[in-house]
Amino acid sequence: MAPSRSLIRNMSPRIGRPPQGTIALTALALLTERPLHPYEMERLIHDRRKDYAEGKMRALYRAIEELEAAGWVEPAETTREGRRPERTVYRITPEGHEALEDWLQDILEKPAREHLVFTAGVGLLAYLPQDRAMGALQHRAVELRAELAARAEASIALEQEMHLPRVVLLEDEHERALRDAELRWVLSLLEDMRSGRLAWDPESLSAHFDAMHDHETARRRHHRGPVSDPAQS
Repeated sequence: MAPSRSLIRNMSPRIGRPPQGTIALTALALLTERPLHPYEMERLIHDRRKDYAEGKMRALYRAIEELEAAGWVEPAETTREGRRPERTVYRITPEGHEALEDWLQDILEKPAREHLVFTAGVGLLAYLPQDRAMGALQHRAVELRAELAARAEASIALEQEMHLPRVVLLEDEHERALRDAELRWVLSLLEDMRSGRLAWDPESLSAHFDAMHDHETARRRHHRGPVSDPAQS
């Protein structure tokens, strides 16, 4: 997907193009919760089943380097334990917050051939304010209707004017079926948002993620057991 003008506007002048890909997008979204080390990001991506963003650690590090070069994230803390390599914890910048919302809105608004990108967008829908998410999905519904109408017209022309058999047009038929199903799902999602069956706000989500983090921290400490004091040994 080509970078939007809004993403380029929020980008540091140090690089020529904004970060791209679902790994960078997901890392940026996770950093809105709290500062994280890349290994924590990897664990959250795995635990929350963000399969579209799973990959090798070097891909995640490369995405973080691109985000930092764009000015969307920055180091919050660097520590070293013994002879281990330095551990850098990253945090999102104000420009990164704005870029994330623009990026998600762009994905939700504009149907693209990369269906995985839209999957990532709806998987991170909660990181957009609800009114902005609704506006983006309404725009997407309009785009999908226009695309379906244009595809139907083109299909009729191919069949009637060029007399092409259906078997060689199945790719377009398949694409239209997917788009039609997506349109119906987007419309049902919008109806759920209007009725209140689907609702969220930043405060409740933040409290939920904080509680999850505290629970996970307590579970890991319990799993490791008590830590002995070397001075008392």
